[in-house]
This record gives sequence, C-alpha cells and structure tokens, in this order.
Amino acid sequence: MKKYLIKTALFFAIIAAVDFAFGKVCDYLRDHTKGGFSGNVHYICEESNEDIVMMGSSRMRHHYVPQVFEDSLGLTCYNAGIDGNGIILSYGFLEMILQRYTPKLIIYDVTGFDMYVDDNTKYLASLKSYYHKDGIPEIFNDVCPAERWKMISSLYRYNSDFLGLLGDNLHPLQSFEKGYWPSYKVMDYEPECQQSVTSPVVDSLKLNYLVKFITLTKEKGVPIVFSASPTWFGKEYKGYLDPAKGICEEMGIPFIDNYYEASICSEREYWSDATHLNDNGARKYSGMFVKTVESLINHP
Repeated sequence: MKKYLIKTALFFAIIAAVDFAFGKVCDYLRDHTKGGFSGNVHYICEESNEDIVMMGSSRMRHHYVPQVFEDSLGLTCYNAGIDGNGIILSYGFLEMILQRYTPKLIIYDVTGFDMYVDDNTKYLASLKSYYHKDGIPEIFNDVCPAERWKMISSLYRYNSDFLGLLGDNLHPLQSFEKGYWPSYKVMDYEPECQQSVTSPVVDSLKLNYLVKFITLTKEKGVPIVFSASPTWFGKEYKGYLDPAKGICEEMGIPFIDNYYEASICSEREYWSDATHLNDNGARKYSGMFVKTVESLINHP
C-alpha cells in the first residue's frame, strides 16, 4: 500500500512538473511572438497604446482601415477586431487595455455575436492565456463556472494554441495592417439571403456585457461610438440590431447604423462575400464613416 501511494504521488508530481514546464514555455512563446494571430492578440492585450481602438468581430477587422482614420483625424488607431468573436472577448480586451492606458476613443462594430444566443464558451479561447490578468477570471466564471477549475492546468490553457504560438514565433503566416486584415477577393456570384425562419434568441449575458462594456468606458472617461457596418442583405434584416440600439439609447451612447448603406450594398465590386467587404469596399466605407466620427469628435 505504501509503495502504491508513493508511485501515485510520484506520478502526479511528474504531471504537475510537466504542466508547469509546458506553461512556462508557452508563456515565453506568447510574449515573444513575431506576428500572426497570436502576435496580434498579444499586442492588443499587452502593448497597444493608440488613441483610437476599434473592437468587434471579423466585420470590424475587415471593414475598418486604421490608416484612413489616422490620415483624416491625425490620431493613431488600431483595429482590435477578432474573427468570429464579440462582446465577451472584447470586454476582456477592454479590461486589459484600460488597465494600461486610456484611449481617446473606442469604436465598437455590433453583430449578432454581441446580442444573440450561441455557444459562449468559444469566446473564451483567446483569453485563456491571459487568465492571470485582473478581471479575466470573472468573465470565465460568468460564461462557464467549471472553466475556473480547468484553468489551473497550463496544458488546458494552451492545448489549442501551442502550434499557433510556435508557428507565430518561427514564421507568422498572417499579416495585419494595424490590426486590419484586408481581403482582395471580389464576390462574383449572386448570394442567397440566409435569413432564419425563426427570430434569433436574445442572450441576456451578452446584453449584460454590452452594458458592462459601456459602463467601464464611462468610468474611465473614454468616449465610445457603436456602429453597424454594411452587410449585403442589411435591408432585409429589419430589427436585427434593436437590442444593441436600445442599450445605447438608454445609456446615451451614439449608434451609427450603416447596416444597409445603399452606395455600398448595391455594388458587388466592394464585397468578398455577402457578409464582408473587400479592401476596396473597406476603404470606401472607412472614408465615409470617418467623417461621422470626425463630426462626433468636433460636436460631441
């Protein structure tokens, strides 16, 4: 019995040592990425210091060109949009950014990821390696309380990130322009509207995080603008943005609705697919949108 207990203890000690060592290696890779997706996330969380921070999903990342804003406003700008993500991840980014410095403006592009029910645990992926930061464990607890026990293990924190971290240290494949990721494809087909037969279900947790996001910016004295960039079928989705619009109205936050912008939504040359603008469309839209931002800055 004694030998069994010793062997068991030794086994768990080895597992703990491996887990600790793996975590240290991954921490080093995270902090020394040369670019790519993990380098972009690390920059947002640990190094960004721009006057304007843009946040949201892939529609933010592909639709808003920081250089256009910098040229027009004379302010530095970074696009912190992340594909397939929304307010839960963005709130985590906001916590880490505001712990380091105070931007002059935040622009948030709203999508269904910020309002409607889906699998919220997927939004935690890019926050796992920053679980040690203030405010991040609370997000995990809100989304899935069981995650806090799993996060004890470095093997769990980095299990899906290791190869990406390694690649981004050796040879990053993705290239970003101040966070903006241009697409040069042109939609050469007629897309079909994928509007759901049933109405999407509002997610109270996400709406709560929209409120928390706005509240935190107000506490830090950071002006914020919510927006909805064009989508090809924006005209058909009436009422889709209402939950976020309602929160912005209640909290006195400007909401710029360009979900259906006729000059862009009628021209396929501006689109890579029915959801995302290509580089030509993004530059045209950014040139239009920055004028609205400029008027808000000059006449708040």
